[in-house]
Amino acid sequence: MNELVRVEHADEVGIITLDVPKTRNALSKEVLRLLAERLDALAADSRCRAIVLTGANGHFCSGGDVSGMSEPRALPVGRARNAMGHPIVRAIAAGAKPVIAAVQGYAAGGGFSLACACDYIVAANTAKFVSSFAKVGMVPDLGLLWSLPRRIGLPEAKRMFATARVVESAEALALRLVDAVVEPEQLMERAVAVAREFAAQAPLPFAIIKSIYARGCDSLEQALAYEIDNNPPLQMTDDHREAVEAFLAKRKPVFKGA
Repeated sequence: MNELVRVEHADEVGIITLDVPKTRNALSKEVLRLLAERLDALAADSRCRAIVLTGANGHFCSGGDVSGMSEPRALPVGRARNAMGHPIVRAIAAGAKPVIAAVQGYAAGGGFSLACACDYIVAANTAKFVSSFAKVGMVPDLGLLWSLPRRIGLPEAKRMFATARVVESAEALALRLVDAVVEPEQLMERAVAVAREFAAQAPLPFAIIKSIYARGCDSLEQALAYEIDNNPPLQMTDDHREAVEAFLAKRKPVFKGA
C-alpha cells in the first residue's frame, strides 16, 4: 500500500515526501493529518537536525483537494477545515528545526504556501509556482498572506494573488521567490546538502530566530528586546561554551542542542 506521506532519514536530515500520484500530491484531509504527524515526529526526534520537504511523481504539491470542495459547507465546518493546516504551517515556519523545500513541477495553492513557509527553497528548473486561490474564489491560505510578501515584496505578492499567474523557475529565482535552481536530477542532493549546512550549526539560536520572525520583528526596539531576552540564556548553554572553545582551539565545533 502506498504511503501518502513518507519519511526517510539521511543521517541528521529527515526527508518528508508527499506521494499521492492521482492528485499531484494534493492536500486532502488525510494528507494534512499525516503531514502534521510526520512533522511532529521529526520535531521530537533528537537525531533529526533539519528537514527536507518534497513531493514525488514529478510535482511538489497541487494544493487543496478541489474534489472535496464541491459540496456546500456550513461556516463552522469550513472554518474547521481551513484550520486543519495551521499546525503544519506553524511547525514549518515557527518550529525549531530548519525546513528546506525541494520543489519540482507544480507548487500550487496550498502547496505554494507550504513551500513559502520553509526556510529555504531549492527548485528544479521544472518548477512552477502559482497562487491559484483566486481561481476558486478564495484568499490565500496556509499563511501565504504572511510568507509570500516577505520573500518577494508586497506589490509582486499582490500581483500573484490577484492574477493566479504561473511563475516558472527562472523568474522565481529573479524574484528571490526561490533560493536556488538546479537540474531535476540534482534537486534532492542540493536540498539535503543545504539541510546539512543548517544542521551543522548550533540549533538553539536558529530555533529562536525562527520563533522571533514568526511572532514578528518589525522595529529596531523589538530586535533589541529579543537580543536581551535571548542572548544571556544562550550564553549559559553547553553549545555556546563549545563554540568558544572550538574557536580558540581552531577546530570545528560539535553542537548538541544543549
